[in-house]
Amino acid sequence: MSGSILTALCYSFMWSTMYFTLCLINSKKSYEWHCRTVTAIHASVVSILSAWCGFVQGPWPFTHAGGPSTPLQLVTTEICLGYFLFDFTWCLYFRSEGLVMLVHHMVSIFGLTFSAVTGHYGTELIAAIFGSEATNPLLQMRWFLKETGKYNTLLGEIVDHGFVFMFGFLRIGIGSCLLYSYFQQDTDILGRLSGIVLYAISWMFWISIVQYAIRKYKKKFKKWAELADAKKQESSSSKVLKVNGHNELTNGGLCMNGLANDSLSNKLVSQTMSNGDLNFNTREIIEENGNGNIEESLNGYLHRRNTASQEKP
Repeated sequence: MSGSILTALCYSFMWSTMYFTLCLINSKKSYEWHCRTVTAIHASVVSILSAWCGFVQGPWPFTHAGGPSTPLQLVTTEICLGYFLFDFTWCLYFRSEGLVMLVHHMVSIFGLTFSAVTGHYGTELIAAIFGSEATNPLLQMRWFLKETGKYNTLLGEIVDHGFVFMFGFLRIGIGSCLLYSYFQQDTDILGRLSGIVLYAISWMFWISIVQYAIRKYKKKFKKWAELADAKKQESSSSKVLKVNGHNELTNGGLCMNGLANDSLSNKLVSQTMSNGDLNFNTREIIEENGNGNIEESLNGYLHRRNTASQEKP
């Protein structure tokens, strides 16, 4: 099956050509932007092909795994192998990925190469390709949203929730059922070992995703709680301001009454002095008044003065 390897290398050249073409057409974007664009296109293409192989053409991986590959399964395997050769080389050159992702790429290249060379394991491999690549477009969209500053939007939340749900459902949920059914069928040790390794890598990715989701929503809940507390404090302070505003108006009315009393006292004093009364200190009258009626205090004061003057010999 050397022809399959040559075909896979041709597909690798095709993906590389697409990448360099994008770099030339849109040089303003980063190299990673163009690599992820190629990744999204590849994921969409092989997801459609693998879905057709599994759900329409067959054979069904839950009951007929381990047999020879169909022509469409072989073409899908070669396309996928060509892409992984390109992407693995890119990751090594730019040193952009960690150990888990590099191991994932190496295991994928080995499994795809072995299936292409032997012409077997196409059914289970196609199922693994569909489960792995169906979530990839959402992962790339998430990265593009971050790069364009649109991640913290409703669309970003939808993409995040969709990716987590699909990854958990396909790779962990359906993947567990597929691995169990694979061990129930007449399959060899090599296929089972490959399935265990891919399943374990999926669990590593899943644990990282769950940890990230916990950190993200802890921060969000903390921020929501702080905003709720701030709104509660703002609401209580506004009520206090309303009450104080009413008191200030009331006090303002009292002050206005005081001003009226002051004007009245000034009027009475001026009238008394114009009547030729003996001079007296108006401050004493005001101090004697306190919070009472200034008019009454002034009249009382004048009455006392008149009485005293009459009693003099």
